[in-house]
Amino acid sequence: MPKQTPLKFSWDTEKAARNEEKYGVSFEEAKSIFNDKKAMYFDDAAHSQKEKREIVIGRAPASRRHLACIFTRESGSIRIIAARLATHRERQAYKDNSDEKTKVIYQIK
Repeated sequence: MPKQTPLKFSWDTEKAARNEEKYGVSFEEAKSIFNDKKAMYFDDAAHSQKEKREIVIGRAPASRRHLACIFTRESGSIRIIAARLATHRERQAYKDNSDEKTKVIYQIK
């Protein structure tokens, strides 16, 4: 089996501190969901005017919490922009792993 290249992460430390204070989710915890084999990825077209943003919904292994993480890909690394607890609909979509249900989540806005 081929060896996976470790993911590289970056973020603004001040933004990370504000995010943890506001949402109770650290970027360190958020980066762990990128290793979740069941994680679901979506384009965040509604917030991609300046840069292409994506959303990943997954489960953090240590806390077992379902998280949503907004990120962008930059120079071979993942730059985390924000992280929060997944909404009820996002958790349900993750559990169902149904593409049709997950599409509805981000068309609401």
